[in-house]
Amino acid sequence: MAINFPTSPNNGDIHTAEGIQWQWDNTGSTWKCQGVTGVYTLGIASVNSLGGIKIGNNLSINGTGVLSAVMNLNNESISELIDVTFNSVTLNGSSGGGKVLAWDQSLQAFAPVDQSGGGGGGGGGIALSDLSVTSNSAGTASLSYNNSSGVFSYTPPDLSGYLTTVTASDLNGISIDALSDVDTTTTAPSANDVLTWDGSKWEPAAPSGGSGGSGLTSRTTANQTASNLADGGIADIDITAAKTYALLKIQTSHAAWVTLYTSAAARTQDQNRLEVTDPQPGSGVIAEIITTDGGTQSITPGTIGWNDDGTPSTTAYVKVVNKSGSTQNLTVTLHFVQLEV
Repeated sequence: MAINFPTSPNNGDIHTAEGIQWQWDNTGSTWKCQGVTGVYTLGIASVNSLGGIKIGNNLSINGTGVLSAVMNLNNESISELIDVTFNSVTLNGSSGGGKVLAWDQSLQAFAPVDQSGGGGGGGGGIALSDLSVTSNSAGTASLSYNNSSGVFSYTPPDLSGYLTTVTASDLNGISIDALSDVDTTTTAPSANDVLTWDGSKWEPAAPSGGSGGSGLTSRTTANQTASNLADGGIADIDITAAKTYALLKIQTSHAAWVTLYTSAAARTQDQNRLEVTDPQPGSGVIAEIITTDGGTQSITPGTIGWNDDGTPSTTAYVKVVNKSGSTQNLTVTLHFVQLEV
């Protein structure tokens, strides 16, 4: 019989258990049975005899007399914790791909069984041979297992029914500006321009070294008009040509004296030179012509013209004198080949 005495009693406290009264004696630090002068020692309970039990670490009893124990699993083997025997069992055996621990309902214990199933009442696992894979349909991937090699194989999706071929006719009517990184609106392209990358977008520009990607450029023209120019009047006009160019011809709409310069400063210094006086070498005069009835003058031998500004530009500086005999809108046209971008 186990008696659950109160903890921390005071001297003289009475505790009744199974009809017997016990009194706490502070002097002897023990419970004394009433009517007994000596100390009663309760025997230790054993398998065949009644007695008391010692509670402490891992063992406790509650107020209703229920005894609880906590197991210490340190250094214990699984065979000591579970009703299972490993004698003559190979956990990595060939049968079913190896052994696993499974609950055996009939034995009411864990027991080793084949992975493929069965063994001791229905426990077990799944073998790779139990897996099956069906053929994949279009657009889906599949994973299959080869029992002989023990290798999984991945089959990528079949996209043959999903891809279409884009033809030139599919692109008819679609502007290149539909591409987010192409801009041909801010700078409108000219004949023979190519798309160049400016760091953030593609935009049209003259090809480096010439048009058409061949390193050579084609002949072209550029012109400017001196409006309401009186007979004998002088006008300074600027024609957008090229930084450097091969000058082929100079054309006028009416009779005129035309002089072409490398810079505006050279044109200013030459304003007072007479028609019958030749320009000095190094004065900045590239070429000059005099037409009597308007027309085109070939420049032979060929002449190289260029812009001599501090930062070279495509401006060709021109002075024109009206020799038609009346006021005219006098147009000067240069025929040239671009040599520098």
